[in-house]
Amino acid sequence: MIFKEALRSLRNSMSKAVFFALTFYITTALLFVYFNMAEAASTGPEVYVTNNNLADIIELLSKGNISNLMMVFVVVMCAIDLFFCNDFFVKNKAKELAVRLICGATYIQMAMYLLIQTVLLMLVSIPFGIGTGYLMLGGLNAILAKSGADIVVGISSFAMVEFWMVMLFVISVITLLNCSFAYKSGAVLLSGGNIAAMKKQGGYGVTNTKIFQLLLNLAGIIAALFPLYGFFKGSGGLAIMALIGCVGLDRTINYVLLPALTAYNRKRGTADTVKAAANGFVRRDVQFSKITVYLLIADLMVMMSMLFARENSPVEKLLIIFSYIAIAILQSLTIMFRLETDLSSRGKEYAILSQIGSETGMRHKIMHTELRRYYLFVLLLVVIYVGMALVSAAFTGGATIGEVSLLGASVIIPLIAVWLITVLYYQTILKKA
Repeated sequence: MIFKEALRSLRNSMSKAVFFALTFYITTALLFVYFNMAEAASTGPEVYVTNNNLADIIELLSKGNISNLMMVFVVVMCAIDLFFCNDFFVKNKAKELAVRLICGATYIQMAMYLLIQTVLLMLVSIPFGIGTGYLMLGGLNAILAKSGADIVVGISSFAMVEFWMVMLFVISVITLLNCSFAYKSGAVLLSGGNIAAMKKQGGYGVTNTKIFQLLLNLAGIIAALFPLYGFFKGSGGLAIMALIGCVGLDRTINYVLLPALTAYNRKRGTADTVKAAANGFVRRDVQFSKITVYLLIADLMVMMSMLFARENSPVEKLLIIFSYIAIAILQSLTIMFRLETDLSSRGKEYAILSQIGSETGMRHKIMHTELRRYYLFVLLLVVIYVGMALVSAAFTGGATIGEVSLLGASVIIPLIAVWLITVLYYQTILKKA
């Protein structure tokens, strides 16, 4: 009975299930290729950080064994992406779980209900991911042969052990998360609570004065702009500069850009209802999903630091570029999943707009304006940080024009693709409003 209900739920939420399976498929292919390539590239020197200072970290990125450097990084990024994907998939079922609990289902049955759906999607996506990874190894070996490398990347038994250990770990964590969500969401929703209810507390003393806040805002703007200067001082500190930039960017967005957007709406919002509503939604979108944008920028900067700041063998270089492209795709999906998790509850606002006389055409204009401004904002940040780093690498001789074009397109194209997918998802919400 539970199995049939789980299948019926998957059919009813096919689009979300497809995205969940797609993310697992891409992640599986990435990890399969990565571990086999990393095993072939594991002949570099070992460099250890002893003092945890900036110089040692840059030396580690510049000289350390590339397979060891990237292992934890790639696995953590894949796990984060799968977490956001699973979060989007499961949270859209919160009301469904609450209804079933009201009808007498137990928490164990609800956990099994989610577990069946997750396992079925994994059983479909993981074999296809492994098959795709196997085919990609052939293509990557062809690229290595064309570049003159005398190494062939094959399937290593040690790499497969690492691959399955990571996959089983990720599957176990997602299973535990789903079981805990079945318990938590059911209890909260049945009691009429709000899972995301959190309030900010005000500050006291000197930290709450206008002058101090202005100084902090100025420091945030300087930190956000600092990488633009540092990019042309060499590529060894790209990762560190990206982290500094993201910290400053967060302060600038929270206390400069978003308040400015609110002030603009208050002054001129009545002149254009569509822009005012879209600006309000964009403000919420940025607040909810900005962490995923920071992750995208920081991840790509770390990859570029490994690519441009060290002497890599052909297989190491290909491994970094492949991982860069895959991470760009996965992190773009993460941005989409994080945004769509919030958009899934947007129907209430559009229902209110409909009740006060907003026409269908106006609601669609608001939707398109909101998504256009949000994704253009994300693209602008990516162009500023990632684009400037690529231009710097080209000018300093660290990268060719072809590599710059490939790495740039690998970020821009996935973001445009998830933009279009989000439009399609948003339209299904408007139809129900």
